[in-house]
Amino acid sequence: MDIFWRLILAHLIADFTLQTDAVNRMKRKGVLGMLVHVVTHVFVSALLIYQDLFRPWFSVWGFELHGWQALGLMSVVHFLVDETRVYLIKELKYRDNTFNFLADQFAHFYFIFLFSPVDVFKNPLLIQEKWVIIAACLVLVSHVATILIYFIEKDLNEMQFPSFDQKYFMIMERIVMWAFFFAGGYWWIPFLLLWALQILYIRKKRIIDVSNVNFFISVSSAVLFGLVSRYAYYGHL
Repeated sequence: MDIFWRLILAHLIADFTLQTDAVNRMKRKGVLGMLVHVVTHVFVSALLIYQDLFRPWFSVWGFELHGWQALGLMSVVHFLVDETRVYLIKELKYRDNTFNFLADQFAHFYFIFLFSPVDVFKNPLLIQEKWVIIAACLVLVSHVATILIYFIEKDLNEMQFPSFDQKYFMIMERIVMWAFFFAGGYWWIPFLLLWALQILYIRKKRIIDVSNVNFFISVSSAVLFGLVSRYAYYGHL
C-alpha cells in the first residue's frame, strides 16, 4: 500500500514541482522534451521506492511482475497519455482547459493504481506513512493549486498564466496558511484568518493582482490540505 502512495507523491513532484515552464514547453514541442519529462518521473519514482524495485509486486497470468518492470510499464503509459494530450491539443485543436487537465491527471492516477501492488480487498487505501501525506499536501497546496487556479481562470476569464512574481507570491501565501495547521492547540486560528485577510489588503492596494477565484481556491486548498496534514501529524484535528 505504501508503494502506491509513494508513487502518487512521485507523480505530484515530477508532474508539478519539477515540471517547470521550460519543461512544459519542451514536451509540447517534440518527443525529446517528453522523454525528459518521463525520465524525471522515473528518477523520482525510483528514488522513493528503491527498496521495492527488485521485489515481486504481483503476478499476471503466472508471470511475476517486479517493481522495476511495473515502473517501466508506468513510464511507457505516462508517455502515451501525455503524448495523446499534446496531440489532441495541437493537431485536433481540443481546448487545453480544466476538464482536459483533470482527465489527464485521472488517467495518470488510474494507471499508477493499476500497476501498483494494491489489494483493496485485503488492505484499505489508507496511507500509513505520515511524511508521504504531508509531502503530498505540500505539493498539492503549492504547485498543483497553481495549475488548477490557472485553468479555472483561463476557462472563466481567459486569463494568461500568472507572472513569476504572482505565481510564487501566491505559492508562498498558501504555504504559510497551510503551515499554521502544524501549530499545537488552536491559538493560531485568528492569525490564520488575519493572514488570509492580508491577501485581500494586498489585492486592494494592487501590490499583486489576485482574482476572486485565486483567493477562494488558495484559502480553501490551504485549509483543506492543512486539515489533512494536521490529522496526519497529530492523529486528530
